[in-house]
Formats: sequence, structure tokens, C-alpha cells
Amino acid sequence: MNTEPPEGDDLQRMLVSMKQNVLERATPRARRGRGRSGIVIGVVALLAVGTATGAVALTLSQQDTPVAAPSQTQAPEPSPSATTPSSAPITGAPTPTSTPTAPSAVAAIPTDCRALVSAADYSRFFGDTPLTQADPPSGTDRVPDGQDPAGVESKVSCTWRDPRADVSGIEVRVGTATEAAIQQEIDEFPARDGGGTCTERDGGTFCQSRGIVEPYGVEKAYTYFTRGDTWITIEQTNVPTDGLLPALVETIWGD
Repeated sequence: MNTEPPEGDDLQRMLVSMKQNVLERATPRARRGRGRSGIVIGVVALLAVGTATGAVALTLSQQDTPVAAPSQTQAPEPSPSATTPSSAPITGAPTPTSTPTAPSAVAAIPTDCRALVSAADYSRFFGDTPLTQADPPSGTDRVPDGQDPAGVESKVSCTWRDPRADVSGIEVRVGTATEAAIQQEIDEFPARDGGGTCTERDGGTFCQSRGIVEPYGVEKAYTYFTRGDTWITIEQTNVPTDGLLPALVETIWGD
């Protein structure tokens, strides 16, 4: 037996048939007023029940019918952009840096004492102090016979000293030497003039010693500087200077 409630056209036909049956039964009793009212009320109630039953059946049928879930369309992933993201840091172009140039080892040694420094520096260092330029320029105070040591060749030898002074003055010599002779000078330097020190400076080796000249009690400084195969010596007694060696280096090596 089918227990499903009527629906659609079957429901409508059932309601019409029920209505006709009720009306046919009510016709012979038309003269009974109270009975007619009850019948009418019953019909109305039956119609209401039928209508409600149909609505319930319609609702149940709608619930039983599967409803497809709304489809969701997924937006495609954005393709990678070749442009720089707005949040990416903006890096400026690197600042070019200059590579320090190694000091030149090629020396140009003047043969005139007055050309060892610029004219302005000459007045600052020596003023009107009398100049004596040795010719030939060989010999140093460190060599008793006045000759250059083996492997050493003096190119220019200059002395600034007042004839009235006993020891005060400045002596500058410039020359060349073999690598072995230069290394020997550096190795023996700490043992001379009461001791001295050597350090790397200005692209070469800088050595200096200081002491007191007795019995005068004045200071004496001896400086030895070498770069490549060229060397400079400065002996100054009781005559302080400021920047004499850098001025000589600028003239000879072009620093």
C-alpha cells in the first residue's frame, strides 16, 4: 500500500471529490437549518485540513528533493609580476670608491740642493742659512774616510750651517743603493746614535734616532728613509723642522 500523501493533481482531484461527496450528502437535509450549519462548518474544516495536508505534503516533497549546493568559482591565482613589489626596499646605486694608488718607487733625484724642495718650503726650512753643496757628493759622517759604503752611491749632498755656529745645522743627502746595502742600514740602525726605531711609512721604511750632543746639551736627530732603491738621510742638530721629510719625498717621488 502506498502511504505517501497525495500531491499535485492527485491532491486537487481528492479535494474536489471530497467536496462533491459532502455536498451530495448535505442536499437531502436542506430543510434542517442547524444541520446545514454543521455540515458547512465541517466542509470548511475538511477543506482546511486538506489544504494543510497538501501544504505539509508539498513541504516534505520539497525537503526530500536534493538541492544542489551553489557552485563557487575560484578566482585564478595572479601570475608572478616581473615588476618590483611596492614593499621591496629601493636600493640606490653603489657609490664608486677609488682604489688607493700605490706610491711610486721611481725616483727623480735633483742634482741642485735648492731644488730638493719647493721655493716656498726652502725659505721656511732654511731661510738665509748659508748652503754648502759637496762635489762630489760622496761620503757621510758615518764613514771616516769620506767615501760611500759598498753598494751605496750618493747623488746630492747638502749642508746648511751658519759659520758662527759650532754644531747647529742641517745636512741632507740623497742617493741610491743595492737592496742588500739598504737592508743592512735598516738592520744596524737601532744600534747607532744611542738607538733608534724603524717603521713602514709613506710607501717605504722610516728610521729615526734622537740624542743629545755633548758638551753643548742640544738635541740631534738622524732620519733615514728609503723606498725602492733610493734613500734620504737628514741630520739636524739644534734646528727643528716641521715637514722637511714629506717635502723631500714629494719632490723625489712625486707624492
